[in-house]
Amino acid sequence: MSNSCPISTPALPNKHLVKLSSPEVDAKSYQRTLGSLMYPMLGTWPDLGYAIAALGRHAANPGLDHQRTLERVFRYLRATSDQQLVFRQGAPDGSTLFSYANADWASDINNHKSTSSYMFKLASATVSWSSKKQTSVALSSTKAEYIARAHAAKEVVWLRQLLSKLGQGTRYPTTLLIDNQSAIAITKNPEFHDQTKHIDV
Repeated sequence: MSNSCPISTPALPNKHLVKLSSPEVDAKSYQRTLGSLMYPMLGTWPDLGYAIAALGRHAANPGLDHQRTLERVFRYLRATSDQQLVFRQGAPDGSTLFSYANADWASDINNHKSTSSYMFKLASATVSWSSKKQTSVALSSTKAEYIARAHAAKEVVWLRQLLSKLGQGTRYPTTLLIDNQSAIAITKNPEFHDQTKHIDV
């Protein structure tokens, strides 16, 4: 796809891929093509995480729509091949972890599960990222966001321990940003009540 038309995003917003019972395209070819995207996603393209995770759920029975979405990722790679992750020495937040966490509530139209995602920055560059389907169905956007925050908090603990072992520990807390006001309110309010017992567990 070296001559394909470049595009600015790896996936369309609100694009829902439907699960098929049998493949419409060659599954082996689809799986090989999708597998070739794993290395760039894990190494240098954090913004591919959501698209690759969504496409991977349909690797057994890919369809024409899945194939087109996969090709879109390659067109995005073509558009962004000259971009890079840059670590800035002396950056104001150079030794401080900074994170964003988010969830798309019930976005999977096949089973209504949400996807948790996070991204960590250090020295102005992204150092850790994840896009993962939640294991249970969240009954509200608040719960989906809270689960995403818990997913990110586990990574905070691990990254801080790693930095400490590398002699780069920080005395400052790690900022974890989310955009759901209800989930923020639950975090700030330690009151234990019936609606959040499962969250407390």
